[in-house]
Formats: sequence, C-alpha cells, structure tokens
Amino acid sequence: MADKYDKMFRQFFSGGLDIEIKMREDTLRQIGKTHENIGGGRAKNKAFNQVENGLIKIESDEYLNQLKKQKKDIQGCVNLFSDEHKEVFYQYYRNKLTWQYIAQLHFINESTARRWRDELKRAYARHTIFDES
Repeated sequence: MADKYDKMFRQFFSGGLDIEIKMREDTLRQIGKTHENIGGGRAKNKAFNQVENGLIKIESDEYLNQLKKQKKDIQGCVNLFSDEHKEVFYQYYRNKLTWQYIAQLHFINESTARRWRDELKRAYARHTIFDES
C-alpha cells in the first residue's frame, strides 16, 4: 500500500527532490526587479543590489527551505541503514523493481525487503515527530 512516505522516498531516490530544489532556486533568481516607484519622481539614496536581494529571496523562501529540510531529513534516515539496505531502497524507489525481484537479487525473503522499507518509514516518522517538538 502506497502512502505519503512512498511518494517522498520515490522523489528523493529518483533525484526528483534535487531537481525540484534546483528549479525553485532558479525561479527565485529569475524574478526581476520590481517597479516600486508608483508615484513617479526619482527615488534618492535607494540602493538596489540584485545579487543580495536574490540571495535574501532564496534564503527566506519557505517552500525551498521545506524541500531542503525534507532532503536532509531523508538523507539522515537513509544513512542509518547498511549499504545492502540502501541498495534495496534504491532498487525499489528509483529503479521501480518488484519486491520479488529485489528479494532474488539479494538472496533474502520478500517480507524481509518489505520490513526494511517499513523500518525506513518508521525511522523517518520518528525523526519528523521529534523534530517538530
């Protein structure tokens, strides 16, 4: 049964999360100078530094910060597991292999592979619960 974590893990392992972060940063950088001088006249002593303003937008964007935090949290949870576990995660979420095929590749039972996936989900759930409080 797919749940909200499966979608996040599939996006993380397939590289979609990195792409989404990069696209958001590029979108924030492309937003040009806004015209704030509505009344006419000349604005005096108004410095406009496009680089600084762009960095401020990137650092203060809530959605981008949420994506980066999600990536960091998932990476931290994945790093808790052994290399064989990580390989199973990549094969399931990135390569979209079936549990039966993954079990045959690693000489494990299909339920063992699913249990490893469930352990990853529980680790991520615990991490996000402790992180919120």
